[in-house]
Amino acid sequence: MFTPKNLHLLLKAATSNSSNVELTSNQVQKPAENSTIAEKLEQAPGGPAKEWADRLDSISRKARLPRSVQAVYLRPLRKQAEYGVPVCDLQLRSYSVRNVEFFADFALRAAYYLKLPVSGPVPLPRITERWTFPRSNFVHKKSQENFERITLRRLLQVKDGDPHVVQIWLSFLRKHAFYGVGMKANVWEHESLDVVKDMDKHVPAIEQSLDSHLSGFGQRDKEGHLKISDFLGDQKLTRTGPLTEVRGR
Repeated sequence: MFTPKNLHLLLKAATSNSSNVELTSNQVQKPAENSTIAEKLEQAPGGPAKEWADRLDSISRKARLPRSVQAVYLRPLRKQAEYGVPVCDLQLRSYSVRNVEFFADFALRAAYYLKLPVSGPVPLPRITERWTFPRSNFVHKKSQENFERITLRRLLQVKDGDPHVVQIWLSFLRKHAFYGVGMKANVWEHESLDVVKDMDKHVPAIEQSLDSHLSGFGQRDKEGHLKISDFLGDQKLTRTGPLTEVRGR
């Protein structure tokens, strides 16, 4: 038989076991409650996550980049040459492939907006230069060091372009020149067969512009002599200075 003292201990152990069971059940129920809350937020019509997802989808569907920005991701547009008469050869040189290709693309896009038919860029042969220097002198001459420099080139050719527009294109490229890229342009201007008649028309205007410069050429002007004599008789030139005076011994 159990004594009252033993009964008291058994009752205490039973109550502790029941409390442990309740705690474990509460711990199990908490993540379930959290999952149900998350599901409710996701299923809610005005939930934050769904609302932002809908906003991003609507922006990506409705928004459109400007045409000028879209063209950056595409190949540069070109004008077709009608006659194929070369007007300008632009040669780009650089030590970096990235720089020369970037500036060639920039030049093509600028030519398109100026309505210039351009062909290229055509890769030209590389220019390879090598140098050998001794690292030291005298007995260490056999210890030498080699250096190499490779120049990359691209060619752009303008056809059927107006000379004034070509000059605008070249000046625009000079203004917005890219670092590490050099330019060399050969420009051709075509004239009609009546170029002599055109030159005869401009002769009177050229003579009139040169008349003021060539009027006194080969002649002696009296006023000029007076001006020279006045200049030579100026006090600033005739006055004695410390170097012209004779000092006594």
